[in-house]
Amino acid sequence: MKYDLDIIVPVFREEGNISKTIEEIFKISEINFRVLVVYDFDEDPTIQVIKNNFDKSQIICLKNKYQGLNGAIKTGFENIQSKATLLYPADDHENFNLISKMFYKFCEGYDIVCASRFIDGGSYEGAPIIKRLIVKFVSFTLTNFTSLPTKDATNGFRLFSKSIVEKFPIKSKKGFTFSIELLAKAHRYNYKITELPEKWPVRTSGESKFSYYTIPFYFKWYLYILMSAFIK
Repeated sequence: MKYDLDIIVPVFREEGNISKTIEEIFKISEINFRVLVVYDFDEDPTIQVIKNNFDKSQIICLKNKYQGLNGAIKTGFENIQSKATLLYPADDHENFNLISKMFYKFCEGYDIVCASRFIDGGSYEGAPIIKRLIVKFVSFTLTNFTSLPTKDATNGFRLFSKSIVEKFPIKSKKGFTFSIELLAKAHRYNYKITELPEKWPVRTSGESKFSYYTIPFYFKWYLYILMSAFIK
């Protein structure tokens, strides 16, 4: 069967979240899609929860070929077959309705569709205050000093066209830094980018994959976008 969209869900001990997340995703009926669940180790109870509760050919469990969250995303990208792919957080039970909206924006001709916490209709609650301040500072400066067409540069919840994934192999090695990397490169080469509002969910189970030691890796691509605004 040919699919229109591959939804990549990286997991690491998300057994408390994954059933609800998959149930919400499968409420989508208007798009032919696959879910690529990428896991780090065979004993991860998340995978057993999936096997025990779901019997769907649309769910593919992939072992991470590399290491960590960034490696899981690379593994997912290497296995996409659809014309678009979307990164969806394993702990997000609230924004599944955005998936269809993001895909329709892709069908309008956009190469990247960003979920944005900082436009009308979006919100950003529940994260540690230091993380919120850093994210808001990055978003404010890029919005006001560059022509970047999204107010939420660091959010990992995004849809990418297959052409973007193939054109720009990921160089980042930590966390969700790949997301700002692809955004920076696509913007530099005039690919079409848009955004839709997202209400950031408060995690109710498991642990956040964000780590403060990844901040310098984000900063590299932050500077890339700033410099691209002034050096053509």
